[in-house]
Amino acid sequence: MTHRRDFLKTALAGAAAAGLGKLTAAETRAPAVAGIDRQALGKIGTPVSLLGLGLGSAFTQPYKNKVGEGQALLEQALEKGINYWDTCRGYGPSEEIIGPVVAKHRDKIFLVSKSGGRDYDSLMRDVETSLKNLKTDHLNILHMWNLKAKEDLDRMEKGCFKAVQKLKDEKVIHHYGITGHSGADVLCNALKRFHPDAMMTVFPCTRDDNGKYEDKLLPLAREQNVSVIAMKTVRHARGADLKGSDLIRYALSLDGIYCAVVGLDSLAHLNENVAMATNFTPFTKEEMTHLTRISTRVLANTQPPWEKPGYQDGALV
Repeated sequence: MTHRRDFLKTALAGAAAAGLGKLTAAETRAPAVAGIDRQALGKIGTPVSLLGLGLGSAFTQPYKNKVGEGQALLEQALEKGINYWDTCRGYGPSEEIIGPVVAKHRDKIFLVSKSGGRDYDSLMRDVETSLKNLKTDHLNILHMWNLKAKEDLDRMEKGCFKAVQKLKDEKVIHHYGITGHSGADVLCNALKRFHPDAMMTVFPCTRDDNGKYEDKLLPLAREQNVSVIAMKTVRHARGADLKGSDLIRYALSLDGIYCAVVGLDSLAHLNENVAMATNFTPFTKEEMTHLTRISTRVLANTQPPWEKPGYQDGALV
């Protein structure tokens, strides 16, 4: 426990020196840069790019042995106006790869990481490691990561959530959230229990969980003014004859979705998605229904990767 207190003292001293009791430059309502569209995140209020960088294995697998190339791609994404960067303590070398770029451009990046720790000390250890790897003294959002269908929310409330509250009180994290893809019900319960600032979950156009993510979870999040981030919009249909940018556009067309996180794997995909999210035009309800119908038929015998036994959440964003 002494080590944990020392960590907090060090982090808070850095925060105080940098004036982090106030919003950082990445959290102010400055005009959006030219290029990709931005909108303010729900109750958080910070303008973020409609497209977020997913820095799980879609990024780490091609660049773990070509770190310089990966970092150059990050620089290009930032130049295109993508300021929402999503990583995780559980994403292998992700934090270490992006850390030098974060240090160089910290005031331009809305930085998000996650911890799967369910007790107080394990979450504190994760945040300590994340801050070190990311070369920063604060996170814009820390998510309690990968809530399972039968998650013990009582245990979380008595353990990791207490750590989250302390970190937020002390300005080490500015906001907190939840993530998951094991069904909408557990996330609904977590919204009611923890009242998070943000939530990241799946919004594929196939309307998973019998439509509960869209019809039950999203309205509850809107009611609580939670900043909802879509994930796994494209991965659901890789290998099918579906246009990736259309699948992302579907999620961004839903009322209450502020940003869609997409795995950063290549410049070509980055450019295609940036074009879609620049001067963004949402799908009409009729277009969304049509895409759902086509995608459901094409993917009728395809099981989403995150529903397969042994799936690791850090594997795909």
